[in-house]
Amino acid sequence: MRDQEFTYLYNDKEYLVKVTTKRMRSIRYTYKDGVFKISCPAFFVTKKQIVEGLDKYAAKLIKADARTHASGDDYMYILGHKVAILDSGKIQFTNGDVIEYKDRGELDKKLKKWFLKIITPRHQYYENLMGVKKPYRVSVKKMTSRYGSNSSQTHTVSYSLVLLHYSVEIIDSVIVHELAHDFVRNHSQKFYDVVYKYCPNYKNLHKRLRKGEF
Repeated sequence: MRDQEFTYLYNDKEYLVKVTTKRMRSIRYTYKDGVFKISCPAFFVTKKQIVEGLDKYAAKLIKADARTHASGDDYMYILGHKVAILDSGKIQFTNGDVIEYKDRGELDKKLKKWFLKIITPRHQYYENLMGVKKPYRVSVKKMTSRYGSNSSQTHTVSYSLVLLHYSVEIIDSVIVHELAHDFVRNHSQKFYDVVYKYCPNYKNLHKRLRKGEF
């Protein structure tokens, strides 16, 4: 199959489908702003196979896209609040602070620095509350597969940059989770006993986190 575009009818509505061939082993389906984007291997994939996949995944993909996005052309969620992007390259926070940037790379760097100043005192508060004997080094990273990590080797707790979109109570639940590993390294019942001791509403907050409810 070659790169191509075609329309796909779902629930009496036509959607644009853009197919791109790449060096990959399986077909990948994504959906955003009314367009299905399909990445697939160059060989042994037919339009019929792609349509069969759309029949299977379309409802789920459309539903997922309907969720609130962390950012858009004129807004970004910061600490659970929707803040304005005033114009190209400028974000204004609820407290009046403004971040200006030239491109996405510069924005990420400035947001990392800003978020580190926000999350470090929250982290230190829970270190004291939970009785962590040796303070951890705190860092913020752009992670896509996890919200935080606790390294016993470097004694560092790293938090995902994506957390800056969420409310403080959700961020706190991640902090408690990572610091609970200071006492129990695995995810056994003993671990969750520590988590729920300092974050009784952890289950609900974690569900909101996974669903992208900022």
